[in-house]
Amino acid sequence: MDDPRANMDGNGLLGLGAPRTDWSKTPGRVPGFWLSIAGAVLAVPLPAVGFILAVIGVIFSGKAFGVIPAGARGRGLNLTAIAVAVAAILVSLVRIFT
Repeated sequence: MDDPRANMDGNGLLGLGAPRTDWSKTPGRVPGFWLSIAGAVLAVPLPAVGFILAVIGVIFSGKAFGVIPAGARGRGLNLTAIAVAVAAILVSLVRIFT
């Protein structure tokens, strides 16, 4: 097949939602996970810092989760990061208000 329209590199179709082969490179996926873990670790000793890190982590992970299609590789890390961040937010809020 020599059709130049079949070339996915540089034709702008990836921005329109064309399938990607490697979803593990989605921006925000790994930083969101590590920020969620850091927020969970710091939720007990420093609840305000843990809360801020967990909120930023859930934002990054949520944006990456919205981009990765269902069933694609790499989506589980986002689900884990969101779950950890929500738990860290709840622990931080309990520690702040009690």
